[in-house]
Amino acid sequence: MSMSTQTAFVGKKCLVTGAGRGIGRAIVAELYARGATVYALSKNPSNLESLKKDFPNVIPICVDLSNWEEVKKVVEPLEALDVLINNAGINEPCTFLEITGESFDRVFNINLKAVMQISQIVAKKMIERGEGGSIINMSSMCSVRPLPRAGIYTCAKAGLDMLTKVMAVDLGPYKIRVNSVNPALVMTDMTAPVRPEPNEEENEIIYNILQRIPTGVFFVPVSDVVNTTLFLASDETSQINGQCLAVDGGYLAT
Repeated sequence: MSMSTQTAFVGKKCLVTGAGRGIGRAIVAELYARGATVYALSKNPSNLESLKKDFPNVIPICVDLSNWEEVKKVVEPLEALDVLINNAGINEPCTFLEITGESFDRVFNINLKAVMQISQIVAKKMIERGEGGSIINMSSMCSVRPLPRAGIYTCAKAGLDMLTKVMAVDLGPYKIRVNSVNPALVMTDMTAPVRPEPNEEENEIIYNILQRIPTGVFFVPVSDVVNTTLFLASDETSQINGQCLAVDGGYLAT
């Protein structure tokens, strides 16, 4: 990034969902360091307390994204934002035959439906203000190429990629850009179930994936995902719209 990007977020108002840990927390930290006003949304009060301790001026929002009415109640009163980062997501690893109706609903409610709801609320205020904005959806390389035991997660992310494009087309005329970031596996709590284990089956899966990653890096650094997200969120990418940007070491190219 250019030096100007380091100050690109001074005075910008940003909302990050899934802000309590992992990629979301790292994004909050970087936005905070770059002078943004950051609204940090999480359903975990202790994670928000920890976040507030580390970054005192962060504005915490505690809500379960699966609760439509509660989300409406806490997000609608917010001021007009410049940036929305829909980072919250859940995964319930299982094979296709193990997927249940309840699991399907939980995963789609958080990974797709909640993104739609929050984006609608935020976009309406962006349109009223008339200065545009940027919305980033945290997707996955799994939206294009499923992994073993990825269950219904991959389908939700595929839907998210298309929602990103739908939003980009409909919101573009209002100078609101919408893009997704599609990382490979990142070293976070969510990827713990698919980390290398000392058993033959897991190691074979990992070996097969590594064979298709030109850079030879299995876990994408969190910093790569954060930097890509902020690049798309900044004013320096005013004509990048409707893109699903893979951060995967070239995995999807093989």
